[in-house]
Amino acid sequence: MSQQTLSRFFTVRKKSETIKEKTSLQDEQEPPNLASIEKLQSFACNSPKPARKDDAKETESLNKKRDNISSKKRQSAGSKNESTANKKVKLLTDFEQQIMDFKLDHLDKLLFIQSGYRYKFFGEDAKIASKILNIKLTEGKFSFDLNNPSKNDHLYSTFAQASVPIERLLVHVRRLIVRGYKVGVVNQIETAAIRAETKSKSKVFDRFLSHVYSAGTFISDEDLEKNVTGKSIVCINESTDGHLSLVSVNVYFTDVVYDEFTDDFTRYKLESRLHHLEPIEIITIGETSKETLTCINNFRNYNDSNTSNVAHLKADIPNRTFSELLAYAKAELEDNDEVFSFFMTLGKPLLECFTKLLEYLKEFKLTSVFEFLNNYKKFSDVNKCTILDASVLKNLEIFNNNTTGSERGSLFAMLDNTFTKFGQRMLKYWLQRPLVDKISIIERHDAVESLMGRMSGLQIERLKNVLKACPDLELILSRIHYERSNRKEVYLFLKKINEILAVFKNMNDALISLDALGSTLLSSNFETLKSLSQKELLDMEELLSMINSPSAIDSKSPEHITNYFNSSFFNYRQIEKQNSEIEHINELLEEELDNIKTLTKNKDLQFMKVNNEPFLIQIRKSNVKHVPSDWIRISATLNCVRYRSPETVNLYKKLKYHEDVLKLTCDKLFLEFTSRINTYHPHITKLIHKLGEFDALMSLVSAALNYDYTKPKVVDVPTIQLNNARNPITEQLLKERPAYASYESSSSQSDYTRASSYIENSFNLQKNFHDVSRIALITGPNMGGKSSFMRQVGLIVVMSQVGSFIPCDENTILGIFANICIRLGSNDDIFAGKSTFQVELMECHQILQTCVESGADPTFPRTGKPGNSLILMDELGRGTSTVDGCSIAWSVLDYFVNHMLNNVLVLFVTHFKELEAFESISSGIVKNYHMGYRISHTDGKDDAVNTDVLFTYKLTAGPSSGSYGLYCAKIAGLPHEIINVADKLSREMETKALERDLNKITKLINGNYLQDLYDIAAPIN
Repeated sequence: MSQQTLSRFFTVRKKSETIKEKTSLQDEQEPPNLASIEKLQSFACNSPKPARKDDAKETESLNKKRDNISSKKRQSAGSKNESTANKKVKLLTDFEQQIMDFKLDHLDKLLFIQSGYRYKFFGEDAKIASKILNIKLTEGKFSFDLNNPSKNDHLYSTFAQASVPIERLLVHVRRLIVRGYKVGVVNQIETAAIRAETKSKSKVFDRFLSHVYSAGTFISDEDLEKNVTGKSIVCINESTDGHLSLVSVNVYFTDVVYDEFTDDFTRYKLESRLHHLEPIEIITIGETSKETLTCINNFRNYNDSNTSNVAHLKADIPNRTFSELLAYAKAELEDNDEVFSFFMTLGKPLLECFTKLLEYLKEFKLTSVFEFLNNYKKFSDVNKCTILDASVLKNLEIFNNNTTGSERGSLFAMLDNTFTKFGQRMLKYWLQRPLVDKISIIERHDAVESLMGRMSGLQIERLKNVLKACPDLELILSRIHYERSNRKEVYLFLKKINEILAVFKNMNDALISLDALGSTLLSSNFETLKSLSQKELLDMEELLSMINSPSAIDSKSPEHITNYFNSSFFNYRQIEKQNSEIEHINELLEEELDNIKTLTKNKDLQFMKVNNEPFLIQIRKSNVKHVPSDWIRISATLNCVRYRSPETVNLYKKLKYHEDVLKLTCDKLFLEFTSRINTYHPHITKLIHKLGEFDALMSLVSAALNYDYTKPKVVDVPTIQLNNARNPITEQLLKERPAYASYESSSSQSDYTRASSYIENSFNLQKNFHDVSRIALITGPNMGGKSSFMRQVGLIVVMSQVGSFIPCDENTILGIFANICIRLGSNDDIFAGKSTFQVELMECHQILQTCVESGADPTFPRTGKPGNSLILMDELGRGTSTVDGCSIAWSVLDYFVNHMLNNVLVLFVTHFKELEAFESISSGIVKNYHMGYRISHTDGKDDAVNTDVLFTYKLTAGPSSGSYGLYCAKIAGLPHEIINVADKLSREMETKALERDLNKITKLINGNYLQDLYDIAAPIN
């Protein structure tokens, strides 16, 4: 290499040259060490829906331009345009042409293109990124369509650009994907040293699209600190007559859920599945009915108000036969015979969902989510449990309160005392699917009871301490599976796994026996954990021993990459080879330094490093005349000049080359190491699952101890026998603020927060037995606590079947309910165009179909699970006129009495006093209750203005004497004149309407009232 060339390579550029470089698109920057960007490893998927309205027009415009370019893709419509385009293409630099090629191949993405130590956006991408990321935009051409330039493109010779530092990549990726954009990252795959050594003939650095990101599957280090549960991708394929096929993949945890079902026009089954699966992207195949689209849009609107946006993508029906679909799946599954055999058992609609997701995830290199058949679950194939539908999850506020949408004020928030993220997800899974198997419920109750008495035991304490500082092992395992993990987290993962295994490895069998623990569930789980530590996961200790812990912990150290593995690593020879080359070159550099000392007659001379330039020889200016003419000047100061000898230059180039090769080798070997860990994926998954169960049980133990819960007696017969029961959510909030609980949840539950202490209530409801009824008709004043009590009963039943102790005194007896149905409060659905009354009837329709006796009515085939049912019906008929509302309520209650099996228990809350007659005409099936209150009058007057109502919130047998709605008007501050007029009219109307209403009700119930309900609800479709 000539001296002139070397001088140009090592001499610091002039300021003017630096400025010129910043504004050009010449590709001369050396990329950073490739391994330093390992944090880029993350999941990827597609979510094109813009999150904010102010981006919608811009996105639409961009998509139109992209579609226009795609249709032409380097083809001109005519010879004139082709000639013009060719002239323009010739004006592009090699780097600009490379940018153009990437954009034409990836028009649906905003591209981060690596150029040296920064990621750059070009053209239209730069304009969008500068606006969202608030970064500087360098003006230039915006359009990538040479035949359709933007308005002012002719003023510039280069593309507009904006850039971000390489270390801030993931921060900016997240900011773009939450706004609905699909993002691609283009990385350089060679360094200047490697490029020079290999003598590449290309004029630009090699680059490739390394990752694609969006909200659907983006995972960064920040997600390890968050509670990640949702973000699944759901594919829906609709056939005729409401038959739906559904597949959901959650790439975070390699979970695959599938199902096939027939839904009615309300699409309540689909709604329940969406609320359970929590998709962030929904793909529909082919034609989709109005009812299904309405359900999807309702879920998206509900979800947008609570979390982040849900994208809806539409896909064409695969134009393939069943055999062709299987062939495609087999090719993509890479001869995974186990999964392929499962695919062969599927019907075509469901197989189309699987293949569509395989096709969809292929671009993002995420098809390995389908690798483990053990992770496949059929949604409706529930074993020993029931699935709470969407209405129960919302109305009982299982996961979110209905006012703010936050977790505070929910059952989940009250029970959640978990140590780990995977334990928290296990608890959530339990709440979604309460047990219906008596033995399984009792086993969980026994496990909670056992742990309550052994909280200070040595083994339990050791396990608790290990879990308290535990990272999200489940999420890290997924990152390892997709080759998206970094070195530090892999080390901490193996370290924590070994700490956990050490707890069980040498555990005495006597300590985990059934006799010692008093719990079949705990004993079985601990035996499984011990077996994993001694057999299947015995090699985890050896894998951890291959890592140098100081280098692994310090992610900023250069040795974090090159010295991550020690000599016990299974493929250390490759690392040792490059280290030997580097050591040899360093020895040659020392020899060259000795030669330079001899030449300069300065035995104290040493190499120095300035501004990241190593191996410099500093010469005073007074001695510059003695410097050999072939030495290369690197930099200078006022008093000295710094040089490198020709031999030093050559050795430094070789050193950089081998250092870069070493880092690339270490990256490759790190992926081999994580692949070795991934071979233990099924066993590690089992370990995490058992730990999650233990953590969830410990959470239930904490709740029981904190709130003085007791163990219920579980029986097979439908029974609710509560002894001094409390509302668990309200009690928790009152405990947090004893004087006054500012309950941010639903208004109906806030009745209880006005008291400084919670009012306990006993209650008995069961299959007809002596003088005990199976339907409770609850009346009482507005704001008296009727709805709160009904919720309380539902929450206690769910808690018991989850395995939790409950907020009651001892001797509480509870049955097991396979179906829990609820119709609560007034609610409309603006997005679906449904009125309050329509929503009431649709919910009633679903409840009737779930709980009706099989064969009782041909027009209403039963859809519920076999077993006991609990119905919570609140204020049915309030959304329409008094007469019609009372008629509907009467008819439905009469249906519950005469057409429901004895294994259906009902709490029926109403303001219609006419229904109180059922106690006398139902042969004891219905019993009247009301929420207690005391009336006082001012100045001896009984008018509404002078009447005060004191709510006792005590459940009392017998009917209520009134609703006292005018008292609500009084405490709401309405003028006395309005209240007095209303009081007078109320008394007159009540007298005149009573006889007329009863006559209409009598006529109506003589017909087929169930069909009437269906006829009323069906037009909603």
